[in-house]
Amino acid sequence: MDILILQAAKVVTTVATVMVLAWVAERVSTRTAGLLSGFPLGTAIALAFIAIEQGPEFAAASASHALLGFLAALAMTTAYLFCLKLSSSAIWAPLAGILAFIAANGGLSLISGGLWRNLAVAGAGVALIAIAYKNIPSVNIAASVRLTYPVLFLRGFLSSTLVLAVTAIAYLGNTLLAGLFAAFPVTFLPLLLIVHLSYGPEPASTLIKFYPIGLGSLLAYTLTVALTYDNLGALTGTLAGFVVAVLYLALLGLIRQRAEQKT
Repeated sequence: MDILILQAAKVVTTVATVMVLAWVAERVSTRTAGLLSGFPLGTAIALAFIAIEQGPEFAAASASHALLGFLAALAMTTAYLFCLKLSSSAIWAPLAGILAFIAANGGLSLISGGLWRNLAVAGAGVALIAIAYKNIPSVNIAASVRLTYPVLFLRGFLSSTLVLAVTAIAYLGNTLLAGLFAAFPVTFLPLLLIVHLSYGPEPASTLIKFYPIGLGSLLAYTLTVALTYDNLGALTGTLAGFVVAVLYLALLGLIRQRAEQKT
């Protein structure tokens, strides 16, 4: 019964997160949704449940490798972006993205090292991709489409399946694999696919454009978790991670505001 409750909690938490992000994309802007998708939502869910199931020490060690895994997430978004130009892109883009994530993690597993080394490599990679994405046009959703039951089912099915799969990998007993796959964008990919299917490739590319900028908060969160889970426990470590992530986004907003005032 406890296992069933835990799995149900994963599903409910993840579905609720995807629904909020989809609402932001439809009602606010795809830019904001892209930034929030980099906020530690999916990874926080994965690492928190890994800590509950495998212990805080295991989750902290996994978080160190998750830092490098975010480069695989960017490999996924880049592959998805290139496939947006193809016919039947709604089929090829997610498939190519998932394959790119797996292939990139295969390479990253060979070079993953200590916490600070992984942070430096990941930070440099995120910055380079953010620069590379800079010239992608920004397109907001002009008119929202009514949320139908099939769309709601697709969102729930994709997001819950992904988070269950990611946390199941931790049962292999390998912190390297658990960490790298904890970086899988379990909330962003369903959101991206649904925006793509509902509104076309342009709003989807806008989500991708702002994803690496929001990833800074994920790096901050994951670093905090790696440093605190073992000593403070999962709950306090998670709260500390969210505080640091919010501070990052607040700083990012301040920098953006000052930049706009100068123009």
